[in-house]
Amino acid sequence: MTELEELKQRRELVVLAAELQRANVMRRIERLQRNPARRVLGFAALAASAARKPAVLTLGTAAAKFALNYWRKRSARRRLQH
Repeated sequence: MTELEELKQRRELVVLAAELQRANVMRRIERLQRNPARRVLGFAALAASAARKPAVLTLGTAAAKFALNYWRKRSARRRLQH
């Protein structure tokens, strides 16, 4: 194996390792977002910041986020079923 071939192989391994690491990080982030305790903390943070924003805006934003997350999950489930 020439030095050039060895460098190409190392580069491929580094790229593969980076892709695997990125996939692992994305999987962890998705798992954290699905965690019910994390959602409760998010709502608590929204409630705590309500003093700085009008309540209608805060509640509307929370409702929109909840609806969007529900729609995304439902869409993902439908894609898996078909």
